[in-house]
Amino acid sequence: MVKWAQGERRPLPGAPRPPKRRPVEALLALVLLLLVAAALPCATADPAPRPGQGEGSEEEGDGPLTGVEDNSPPIILEDPQDAYVIKNKPATLTCRAAHALKVNFKCNGGPPAPESQTETSFVDPMTGVRVVEVQMEVERSVVEGVQDFDETGYGCHCVAWSSRGLTPSKTAKVATACKY
Repeated sequence: MVKWAQGERRPLPGAPRPPKRRPVEALLALVLLLLVAAALPCATADPAPRPGQGEGSEEEGDGPLTGVEDNSPPIILEDPQDAYVIKNKPATLTCRAAHALKVNFKCNGGPPAPESQTETSFVDPMTGVRVVEVQMEVERSVVEGVQDFDETGYGCHCVAWSSRGLTPSKTAKVATACKY
């Protein structure tokens, strides 16, 4: 506790004393504060231009990804990988694309069951690019049914599409780990 007497602060007898500040600590705190203030952007700086107000607009053809024009078709970021169905655990294929409105899987020339696909999408906060990811589970019965009739096996690829075009991915093979 502190007792005020005639404008000066004096600790009460028996009260813990606050630690003494060293001038070096105060100087370090001041230098740190100045460094942080110098690193912050100035409040009087011009705001960054918004798309449509100069550079970075769609009219000029500058896309959010470096070297990619806004009128380009979707870009496959992650191709599906070859997979195996092990016992009763289905194989999971994943495909990810940027600048796409929709991404769908096609297996052996036709679309798989819609309930086997799950789609998620988000906008990358760093680039402002919309990314769509689709995952599909392939059951053992589907793979074995195709392998009995087709020598090439069961293959799936994804197709990313937007108003600017279609982009297919590489084909991933799905096989059973063992026949029993």
